[in-house]
Amino acid sequence: MSDFYGIGGVGSSSFFDSYFGSSSSSGSDLTSSVLGGGGSASPLTSMLGDLSMIRSGAYKKALKAYYATQKTDDRESIAGSGAADSNQSLSLVKSTAKSLNESAKKLQSADYDKSKPEDLLEDVKSFVSDYNSMIDSTKDLNSYSILQTAVWASGQMKVAGGLLDKVGITVGADNKLTLDEEKFKSADMSNLKALFSGSASLASRIAQKASTIGNQSANQLSLNAGRSLYTMFGTLI
Repeated sequence: MSDFYGIGGVGSSSFFDSYFGSSSSSGSDLTSSVLGGGGSASPLTSMLGDLSMIRSGAYKKALKAYYATQKTDDRESIAGSGAADSNQSLSLVKSTAKSLNESAKKLQSADYDKSKPEDLLEDVKSFVSDYNSMIDSTKDLNSYSILQTAVWASGQMKVAGGLLDKVGITVGADNKLTLDEEKFKSADMSNLKALFSGSASLASRIAQKASTIGNQSANQLSLNAGRSLYTMFGTLI
């Protein structure tokens, strides 16, 4: 854990590499831990721990340690020198998050008892495209809160990776999704229902993460405009 806090540099690099797609194994272990999918940590305990790390500045330390391992050109292209995110970048994140929230909710509310896989194909294609667009729009940001939520979203996908693969959706090393349409058309409807239907489904969790990212980007746009927003702890969002 000391490495993850940015003390050593190795752990911090693996954390950010897992999000930016440079490493798959260490990222999978970390996201499983964060989400309660591996080890003994519960989701609530992990989230409280992550909140503590954000408030203590641990993520900032990890980010700096990560940048120290990168080439100068790479550091500049990824996130500058800790400068505030531009309104253009934040607006794009807000837009992609909104689209993902809508496509995830549409899948969540579909009638899986009366539908066939091909009936859901276009909605799943939209979901995959919107998810990939959101991941692309967030990966170059400086905002720790948005990045963290995006990491949590990619973690949800990795945790569900086995079931997603059964319906033709693959989670890549870059955390983006690929859809095999032919495999999807022959998928078992019970697997599709487990993934996308109802309030406890993957679609519901991704919709929630997308909504959070949309709110976080809107808050940051407000800050850029000179309006201060505070959390319940009295710190700026």
